[in-house]
Amino acid sequence: MSPRQGLPLHTRSLTVAISRRPDGRWRARGDVIDLRKNGFIPSSHDLQPSGVIHMMSIELSLAPSSLRLDEITIEQPFVAVEASPATGGECCRDPAPRLLAMKGELLDDGFTKRLGTRFGGALGCSHLLTLFQLMASTIPRALQLEAERAEREGTTHREDRRFFRRAIFVDGHERDPSTTDVSIQLADTHTRPIAEGTPLTSQLEASFEVKTFASVDRKHFRIEELESRERHRTFETIASAPWTHHDALVSPLVGHPVIRGMAARVFELLGKGPKNALLRDNLLQFAPGFIQITGAQLDDYFEKRAQTTKPGPMQKPAVTSLGGRPNSCYMWREDSLVARALARDKTGRESG
Repeated sequence: MSPRQGLPLHTRSLTVAISRRPDGRWRARGDVIDLRKNGFIPSSHDLQPSGVIHMMSIELSLAPSSLRLDEITIEQPFVAVEASPATGGECCRDPAPRLLAMKGELLDDGFTKRLGTRFGGALGCSHLLTLFQLMASTIPRALQLEAERAEREGTTHREDRRFFRRAIFVDGHERDPSTTDVSIQLADTHTRPIAEGTPLTSQLEASFEVKTFASVDRKHFRIEELESRERHRTFETIASAPWTHHDALVSPLVGHPVIRGMAARVFELLGKGPKNALLRDNLLQFAPGFIQITGAQLDDYFEKRAQTTKPGPMQKPAVTSLGGRPNSCYMWREDSLVARALARDKTGRESG
């Protein structure tokens, strides 16, 4: 299955960039951006149009020898729910201080579990959680790759020079009224210091890519087709490195829904160790990215509502709640004004 053409719906971008600070520590900056390209979502408290829906960042300072988090900075210039009378003055930025309390923690094997305990569900923001989980997976990998390179080549990167970046892009397109096509692209780029006058492409120490293409049934959110491929390149093999196809490996995910249980199925299929780590990190972004894509597909609902001849209310699609399942995040915790407003309309019906 090759990339397909269709109505562009949504793009989620996640990036993690790592550089060396003047004091020898590492600086890691993670960014998540959600860009809706179609339609809008009405909810109980607001009308969310197309454009930038989320723009958030986490910046960490840590010692490469210990991976202890010495500094944490959070920025959220764009959030889905701003403070208003309808929210009781609450907004998506409110739980961020809980992340700051992770200062002093180690990025070890138990970090993501501790992070989920302190910031998961009703305690935090699902988008910052997704970003921090990605950073926790990316940084130790970058440490290992850079340590091996530095020992082999005997060189050190200049201060404040980025030497590693992970980028993941989740794109959704509407192929037809019943099918949504999704692409997930992961790229790790690791560079080396080079002498002045050396060709810029010789900076490439290694490039690691995973590309996944899926087709999803819109009615049931079920995966109908799934293909994944992976490629590792160096400066010497930029034009010759082959793709490894993982279609057979990921085929057990076909026929299952994207939303609810996707992460557990990915871990069951690929494990938690270093083998297939890049493919795992790619697939773990499927569900959170797909939730955002569904928010750009309300046009069909509005058209059907306008055409209906039946009197009375019409069933709303689930995405009109902005993906806010009870206790899925701080703003959708059970006792929030936003969640209570949704509960009053829990049948998903509105007057036609």
